Amino acid sequence: MSACRGEIDVDDEIPRLFVWCVGDHEPTETKYIEYGIEEEGVPWDVDHGHDGNGVDVAYRAATDSALKIGVSVTTDSRIVVHHRQLPSDDPMFDVLEVTPETARRLGSNSARLAKGTPLKPIE
Repeated sequence: MSACRGEIDVDDEIPRLFVWCVGDHEPTETKYIEYGIEEEGVPWDVDHGHDGNGVDVAYRAATDSALKIGVSVTTDSRIVVHHRQLPSDDPMFDVLEVTPETARRLGSNSARLAKGTPLKPIE
């Protein structure tokens, strides 16, 4: 696991948005998502080893996050950003063709959702 403030203590109660990776490793796009989140100053946590499709994993991450935001990254580099208050099958973003810049913007937008600030355009 990684986070903007180092390893997470199990008793740590800082609210974070969750980035969950489908499969046993972190795809390379994950670091760009983290760059975008870090730029916005929102705490996050990355975890891998999750099973399911990108939308389901992102929604489960959002339901577990105190900030109500979940991001999933699949083995085929699909990135999904979800909010707990949206229908489980209707994420905020679901992007299949991801460049490093797109991944960074999706990370930034996930943090902006948590802060309630305007989102950046995704191209």
